[in-house]
Amino acid sequence: MRIITLTPIKAEAYVKLGDQLEAETDFLLYGAGERQMSVDQAENMLESVRDQENAVILAAENAGELIGHIMCIGGRAERNRYTVQIVTGVLKMYQGKGIASQLFSKVEEWARKNQIHRMELTVMVHNEPAIQLYKKAGFIKEGVKRDSLYVNDQWVDEYAMAKIL
Repeated sequence: MRIITLTPIKAEAYVKLGDQLEAETDFLLYGAGERQMSVDQAENMLESVRDQENAVILAAENAGELIGHIMCIGGRAERNRYTVQIVTGVLKMYQGKGIASQLFSKVEEWARKNQIHRMELTVMVHNEPAIQLYKKAGFIKEGVKRDSLYVNDQWVDEYAMAKIL
């Protein structure tokens, strides 16, 4: 397993990873089959991220297959350009093997090198394994977004978590 920086050449594999992640869990923003990202759209997104100084998408790759990712997107204004929003996921069969921890470690290295000051994310309050991972990575809970998502006919709260570098 290795951690790579995603480039447009990996667009098809990235679409496949996203589809797999969304099919496996209800803890992501999009549900199974809800996001209709084409390979062309993924290529454009990866090009856009590559061209931003405060954005990156890293992926865990095993035997040529993408098995997890972490995406950081920074603010566009001067006042928030040093803050990144994080989205992450690891395929179910690879969870519990330290892959997400490695992704967080690598993305923090990238963030420090690129003068990022704040990393932030949200997590559903009942996603205890993810909350523990984020705490282990140094994130702290800053608040609760009440009824922020509607999942399986129920309103779900999210924790807002952040790490200052």
